[in-house]
Amino acid sequence: MVNENIKRTVLKLKNPKVLIAVGFIGIFLIFISSVMPKKENKKTEVTSEGSISTEEYRELIKEGVRSIVESITGDSNATVVVTLDSSVKYSYADSKQSDLSSTSGSNTEQSSESVSQSYITVKDSNGGEKPLVITELMPNIRGVAVICRNGDDESVAEKIEGAITAALNITTKRVYITGGNTYEKR
Repeated sequence: MVNENIKRTVLKLKNPKVLIAVGFIGIFLIFISSVMPKKENKKTEVTSEGSISTEEYRELIKEGVRSIVESITGDSNATVVVTLDSSVKYSYADSKQSDLSSTSGSNTEQSSESVSQSYITVKDSNGGEKPLVITELMPNIRGVAVICRNGDDESVAEKIEGAITAALNITTKRVYITGGNTYEKR
């Protein structure tokens, strides 16, 4: 019975009139999407070096968590606070040179070693020099607090906590979820 329904549907779709109608609908949807005004996405601008600041990183995380909470609870006004351990850490390309020298006297032998370290620099578009960044380590997330509608409901809080811990790769001890006074019925 199910196979017969599928066969009838496939036969109807093979009808040239249906295919032409579907084609026109597709073209119409493409045309409408190109005419409609574009919604501006709020994106964090990446600096010319290709890195972002600690505050921009925190905001990206907050927006991601807020999106998760909204998807689960439908609350677009959730309050999200993210704390970070430190700031962004950079590792620079360097070269080290060591010089070992030893001197021998009548009864004593002395040796000394000097190490000189210099950073490898590159010229930027303005003609200035800056150190060559090898790695950029984003700060660890210290904690996330969420205040949202139905945050006091244990099952909702558990879903939010699971999604946040999975998305940010942090433990449940670093996540706190609650409902707030603004979400109580008056």
